[in-house]
Amino acid sequence: MRFRFRDYDSRIVIILLLVAIPPFLIASIYQINIYLKQTITLVDAKNESELIRTGTFMNQMLEQVRDGVLEGMKNEQFMKTQRTGDKLQVLKSLNKAVNSSKYLEQVMYYNEAEDYMLVSNYGIVSDVHSSPYNWVTAEAAEMENYQIKVMEARSLDIHGSHKYVSSLLAKLPTGTSQSYLNYTINLEKLYNDFLQKLNVDGGVYNYYLTDLEGKIVYHQDLSLLGVHMQNNPAASSLNNKIVISSYPIQAMKWNLVSEVNMYQLSSGIYKTRDQMIVFLTIMVVVILAMAVLGAKQLYMPISQLKLRLHNSEHLLKKTLVHNLVKERFTESSDIERYLDEYPANLIIVILTIHSQIDRTTDDSGLAEEIETCLRAHFNIDLFVESDKQYVVLLKLHDDDRDTFTNNLTLSFNDRLLEELTISVGGIYPIKKIHHSYIEALYAYNMGRIYSSDTNVYSYSQLPADFRQQQIKDPTMDELELAIRQHNVQTYTEIIDMMLSENRSVMEYNYNLYQYITLLIRLYDQESVRFLSEINELITDKGIMNAAAVKQFFISKFSNFNTEYRQDFNDYVARVEQYIAEFYATNFSMDDVADYVGVNRKYLSQLFKKQYNMTLTDYVSQYRIEQAKLLLADTKMKINDIGSNVGFNSKSYFTKVFKMLTGITPTEYRELAWNRNKEGGDES
Repeated sequence: MRFRFRDYDSRIVIILLLVAIPPFLIASIYQINIYLKQTITLVDAKNESELIRTGTFMNQMLEQVRDGVLEGMKNEQFMKTQRTGDKLQVLKSLNKAVNSSKYLEQVMYYNEAEDYMLVSNYGIVSDVHSSPYNWVTAEAAEMENYQIKVMEARSLDIHGSHKYVSSLLAKLPTGTSQSYLNYTINLEKLYNDFLQKLNVDGGVYNYYLTDLEGKIVYHQDLSLLGVHMQNNPAASSLNNKIVISSYPIQAMKWNLVSEVNMYQLSSGIYKTRDQMIVFLTIMVVVILAMAVLGAKQLYMPISQLKLRLHNSEHLLKKTLVHNLVKERFTESSDIERYLDEYPANLIIVILTIHSQIDRTTDDSGLAEEIETCLRAHFNIDLFVESDKQYVVLLKLHDDDRDTFTNNLTLSFNDRLLEELTISVGGIYPIKKIHHSYIEALYAYNMGRIYSSDTNVYSYSQLPADFRQQQIKDPTMDELELAIRQHNVQTYTEIIDMMLSENRSVMEYNYNLYQYITLLIRLYDQESVRFLSEINELITDKGIMNAAAVKQFFISKFSNFNTEYRQDFNDYVARVEQYIAEFYATNFSMDDVADYVGVNRKYLSQLFKKQYNMTLTDYVSQYRIEQAKLLLADTKMKINDIGSNVGFNSKSYFTKVFKMLTGITPTEYRELAWNRNKEGGDES
């Protein structure tokens, strides 16, 4: 799929610009917060200093009032109030006391037994319980001698005006009757002299008095009197934007509290910060919306690359496995790199469709059905050899071939079993999987020539094996003896007799199978190569061509025990050395033959036997392996890589590369670089 570069590029630029804005806003907000914190620290320090200074002066003044209370408690005059003259003297003392401090509103003497009160600048109040001063009787209850009690703030009606006051109520030592002194402090005067000048700037600063429990004693907002600090609605609405400090007024067991409204103090800065936060939120929402709406288009090249890498790796793996199955290019450096996940127990199954059976579905539909059935039960790699034949590599958990064969047949339905011939090879690791393929192909070639009730052929137990176990033919012993003694006359006579054209088809097939079985046993480790030649013979000449079959077996006799055991190591090493040195140049097979010291024909036979390929194929494979290294580890241009490893043109280099790997050089480079990157990230 093609996309227009300009459209994609413009989208990227827009996204980058949008993405760049939030960090700038975040940095700005961060700087503003730092400035606000510094401002709060400075204001807090200034406020703390002012709070301590004011609190100290206020406490000193109230200490003087408290000292006056203590002096009054020691005054014996307050013990003698029975006579009228004594009462008048007490009133004079009270008037003198109230005039000693501008903050004292009243000084009162209360006689509990006689229920009267002497009030400064007023006179005698009889029947206190029925007077405005009746609160004294309740507060005086349960007080101890010499105890001084701080009274809650209250509104006092004096001469028709309301004043907010607090009192120090002291219980005098018991004389002829129990009595009390009460010093009433005018809170408004106290506030006006000490706090009013601090509460300026339209509510930025707010100083007030509370008791030890946090209940407000006096506040410029009289509606808050008696309210606890945490219940203050104004402070609660601003919470962390208000800096609160306090200083203890020990004389009255109060706290002088200061509140600094930092939001109002720095309203312009806070407003700018809040606007930036709103703008940042909007930008984040816009970016997220664009990311959601444009994710598919922006991610398309990356997703295409990932898909291409996945497909390239899949094709490369499949090509590597197929080459190993067919024993082609088995020395590729990619085998261990890309096929390391293959288990040790692998098996090849060849599925052949009966061409003579009429089907309602076409071959492609049947192939899909076959693959679906197998993948439902096994982990497989499937290769299409032709319209009628499939090679399947199956990954097994163990080496129980009999159980596997049973499970394999059970994975197909009855209709598929009727339409398929199933040939099973042996179990091998990935590097020897070619052996399983040769065995499966042999099982197919030999199994189908015998009449049988089954169309499932396993190399380990072909249908003819059952008859061979039941009938011991002495002719085979004579044939084996002739081979081992190199008795060509006896060998030829037995072969002519066993494969005579006068034999019935059943006898001919059985004798052929017995002889092949004997040679497989005699060839031992080289039996796979022998089976490969048998498969080629059956494919090229046909099994019923008695003359061709006899000629093949007679040729096997002449070089038996030597053909597959010749030591070609020296020649092979010299050929490999030459190719490793001159692979980047143009050379011919004659050049290699001269270097090794053999003729061209023998060199071709040598390579066919040693590598199961021609010298040309070997050189191509070697050049491609060198090209892989350059593609994976360098940034060299692909044209230059092709030239450096011996290819004359890019098109031919690409053609050979894809033939051997299943993918192009460009796709291989993408895959290798991505794999190198993932390996670096993991380390």
